[in-house]
Amino acid sequence: MRIEFVEIAGFRGFRERTRFELPAGFAVLTGHNGAGKSTVLDAIDFALTGSINKFTVRNARGGGLEDHIWWVGGGQAKEHFVSIGFITDDGKRFTVTRTRRGLVDQGPTGVDLLCGGAGGRVSAETLMKTTLIRDESIVRLSVDQSEQARFEAVREAIGGLVGPDFSARTQEILDAAVNARDEQKRRLDNVQAELGRALSSLTEARSAAEKSPDVAEAMKTLEDMKLSLPSEGGNDALRQIVAERRQRVAELERLISRAFDLKSALDRVRSTGWDEELKAMERELAAAEERASLAEAGLDAAARALQAERESDTFASHLAALIDHGAHLGLQDGHCPLCDAVRSNDEFEAALAAARTKLAGRDKSLSQATVAMQEAERAFQAERTQIDGLRIDIMGAQQQQADTLKRLQDITTLFETFQFKADPAQPELAQIALLDEQEEIARIERALFILEASGAADRVTTWQNRVNGLRSNLDAESTKHADAERAVSRAREIQTAAKTVANQISAEQFDTVMPLLQELYRRLRPHSEWREIESDFGGKVRGTLNFTVGNGHNVQFLFSSGQRRAAGLAFLLSIHLSRRWCKWQTLLLDDPVQHIDDYRALNLVEVLSAIRRTGRQIVVAVENRALADVLCHKLRSTITQPGRRFDLTMSASGSGSIAEISDIVPMPREILRPAQAS
Repeated sequence: MRIEFVEIAGFRGFRERTRFELPAGFAVLTGHNGAGKSTVLDAIDFALTGSINKFTVRNARGGGLEDHIWWVGGGQAKEHFVSIGFITDDGKRFTVTRTRRGLVDQGPTGVDLLCGGAGGRVSAETLMKTTLIRDESIVRLSVDQSEQARFEAVREAIGGLVGPDFSARTQEILDAAVNARDEQKRRLDNVQAELGRALSSLTEARSAAEKSPDVAEAMKTLEDMKLSLPSEGGNDALRQIVAERRQRVAELERLISRAFDLKSALDRVRSTGWDEELKAMERELAAAEERASLAEAGLDAAARALQAERESDTFASHLAALIDHGAHLGLQDGHCPLCDAVRSNDEFEAALAAARTKLAGRDKSLSQATVAMQEAERAFQAERTQIDGLRIDIMGAQQQQADTLKRLQDITTLFETFQFKADPAQPELAQIALLDEQEEIARIERALFILEASGAADRVTTWQNRVNGLRSNLDAESTKHADAERAVSRAREIQTAAKTVANQISAEQFDTVMPLLQELYRRLRPHSEWREIESDFGGKVRGTLNFTVGNGHNVQFLFSSGQRRAAGLAFLLSIHLSRRWCKWQTLLLDDPVQHIDDYRALNLVEVLSAIRRTGRQIVVAVENRALADVLCHKLRSTITQPGRRFDLTMSASGSGSIAEISDIVPMPREILRPAQAS
């Protein structure tokens, strides 16, 4: 089964309806960046999966993937759809079309037919991952994957060979057992909590029964405190009042403790000494800034002096070179070699000595200027450092003062919320006011005990019966929870056994893929020294797969970026060629030679040529037109399975379009005979 056509309208970089008639042999898509090469392959991915799986980020500022699937350029697209036509070896056709409204399947279920009637065991995403090799995912989906993820990728790709996958069913059994265990644990916790509450109530009832109540005294206490007397059975309302007041007191205790912690810092930031320290630092900062300004002026003057000395030194260097050259050449027929003046030997030597004496003091002046510049720069930096330190100290002091006052205001606000009339700046007085409230709560509790005493004996009997019943329920629920725990353990054992068997079968089946991987690795030649690659399986429950070269060296960390890409191509191609469950005989490649040198790119072309000779349809998108020429030459075109080249360009509206279509004519069988005869 192969792709017969790809038709696009209003999708990604194509605004107008564009149709690509793909031959049974191969198709090469070429064009500059933005011409729409990848969009053609994106359309195939989107039609079968409903998404474009090269994007790992689906949502972002400015719109996510869903906002950029359809045409967003200038002008309005008349249509929005992608349509992929397939043809089987016996001539049967079906089309998969997807629009903005969703999938429009114009025939049998596409994925089932492509997977040879796999009945949903292989997802559309797995089908596309093993069919379409993208530049963005060559390394990410092969070498850079974790060992577990790489094992899962291989098992998905050769899933048709390893028998049924029971992982979903065993996971369902485990989830059901865990849910039942958790539900039973909740019931057990509820019974335990209820028993705890009942025991507390029983203890309170027994304590109340042991007291000698004076109801009149209790009622007077409540009247003095201006609390409404509870009606029959209204003791719960009084208990609620006690609980609320105790909670209020606990919160106030916490706030007063914070006020005590804050007091020393508050006294300090409110003191006159604090303001004087802050003003002193500000005065010191102003003085330091003035000194820094003077130091900066001195630095500029030193820099100018140094520059002048350097320029003068350059002139002196050139002059010294002229003097040396003149001394080396000597008089030329009684003439100076530099100015051609008539001079005697004594006059010439005297002039040279005078010039050297004049230049002798230049190095000392430049050295002094350099030292002066360094000293001025150190003085300026010292002042800047002091200024920065003073600013940090001032900001820290101001921030400390603001934080302290903010904490005081927070405590004051909470005092007002609790209607507690006290000043947090005087925590000692607040502590005294809180002790008065605690005493009032104690008097309310004593009155409550007195009022409850009359029915205490009956409540003791009631709560005792309740506790006995709850203990029986607790024993029954504990037995059920133990049974649920054993069920979870058995479910985990079943899942572990199923995973172990599946991974062992996958490891054995990968032996059929490994020779192909090794052959592709040798042909692509990722590394000049490490010419063989080996696989390393591990893990019984969580299977792992690692690739090594040499004496166990890990490819992921040993190879360069381009070498890892070449090794990744070998891995992905071997996975593609090992899909015995798949009837779709098409290999899709989206610019697979990015970051790969020309030598390995030509090796990849030779590998693709060998794959093409097996009768597989190849659709490859490349930017380099010279590489497109090589592909059209190397990928064999026959009468029954011809090839075609699509040169893409961008129209004036910014939409992708087909600039030229070239059919690749098969080479005649008799073409080499004259050359052989000669």
